Amino acid sequence: MKLNRIINKKNIYHSLILGLVIVQLLGLVLPIDLTLLDAVITIGVAILGIHNLGRSFQVATIVFFVAGLILLSTTGLSIYGIASAIVSMIDIVVLLVVMQLFLVPVTVGKYQAAVEEFMQDHVHGPKQTYTFVMVVTHLLSSILSMGTVAIVLSILEDSIKKQVKNYQRFSATSVLRAFTLGTLWAPGAATIFLISTVTKVSWTKLFIPCLILGILGLLLAYFMERNQPYMKEKPIEVKKEIQKDSVEHAPLASLVLAVVSLLILSFVLMESKVASSMDSVTLAGLIIVLIWTGLLSLRHSETKVTFVSNLRKSVISYWNQGIESGAALAPFFVGIGTFTYGFQHSTISTQLTTTLTPIFSKLGGWLVLLIPIIVVLVSLIGIHPLASVALIGKVIMAMHITLSPLLIALSLNIGSVAAYMLSPFAGIVMIVATLLNVNPAMVSLRWNWKFCSAFLVISLVTASQLSLVF
Repeated sequence: MKLNRIINKKNIYHSLILGLVIVQLLGLVLPIDLTLLDAVITIGVAILGIHNLGRSFQVATIVFFVAGLILLSTTGLSIYGIASAIVSMIDIVVLLVVMQLFLVPVTVGKYQAAVEEFMQDHVHGPKQTYTFVMVVTHLLSSILSMGTVAIVLSILEDSIKKQVKNYQRFSATSVLRAFTLGTLWAPGAATIFLISTVTKVSWTKLFIPCLILGILGLLLAYFMERNQPYMKEKPIEVKKEIQKDSVEHAPLASLVLAVVSLLILSFVLMESKVASSMDSVTLAGLIIVLIWTGLLSLRHSETKVTFVSNLRKSVISYWNQGIESGAALAPFFVGIGTFTYGFQHSTISTQLTTTLTPIFSKLGGWLVLLIPIIVVLVSLIGIHPLASVALIGKVIMAMHITLSPLLIALSLNIGSVAAYMLSPFAGIVMIVATLLNVNPAMVSLRWNWKFCSAFLVISLVTASQLSLVF
């Protein structure tokens, strides 16, 4: 009976995901080609994980996978070619799985309590609270991805309710904008690495321009929201604050230091040519998690039993939820990876390039504006930004037009951010809407369309200038 509990479908699925990580890391040190082994494990993960996707994602995954195989067949199918196509984007999945490990030191160090305590002691008034919520969300999103939203809202919801009457709009705009703007540059986000893959612009080259755009977006979000009428409406009833017992926690500064260290180490590994951009961030993430957790164990030297207990709970939580959350989109990346690889190695690519290049060349700089508009529009009918970004990026880059690859990459990134905020079907919008008990269309279209419109215009102008500098 105990054996049946250990060997079950869920544990097999999680073990296969862990296998992807191990194979990816072994590929960095072993002088042998592990593509076929990687592909076998990837197929297992895709088969067991596809039922976890939403209906639209399932359809997109199957359509892209079949289309990729058809494209590959135009130049001849081979076992190795199919395997290469299947694993072509699996390094993104490995990165996301590893980044979920950051939940371990964050939980063990009780940083939720640190954030709450800092807010109670130093943050006062709606405007300061709005800024603080955005900064915390933006910072945590760089390492925790989707998990950030639930953490921030669970920690700060009561404090937000004390500041404004319409806490739902306050929370939705601050958290959603800060999170999606973080996907512009964050090592824990899939978008920037997908764009890097299809445009061949490295993450190191994208990082600074995207970080500038992210900061610009945060400033724009604050100034557009600070004087809204609802920011001045106080709650009708303010509940008396219940004095909570003090919880021992690690200093908040160490969380910031961990994020900065992750970025610096990632850059060092990339510049040292130790591995590719994604593998460098993956390796850096593992190193930072181990060092961070080790330092936390030293800090808890007087309460070893408590620390070990908390660490064990965090690791179990990672195995039960975190590892699956990181690989949630694995089947989709198998589908879109097969398609992009197939397109790149097909005769269709050459024919399409020949046909569309003269048309797109005539558009010139207008193409930069057209790219994000297309990404946003197709997201409104339920097509995920990752799918449209991959397809549009691959088609445009195949044409070798005169526009800067960096500018095309930035345009795709800006479009994906706007789509994440505006589409009622986007996962992050659904999560925010569910946690706040409001309609997804209210969160995306009603509360954020003005900001998205302004951000699109300002960021595209800024991106055009940044592409001349970087």
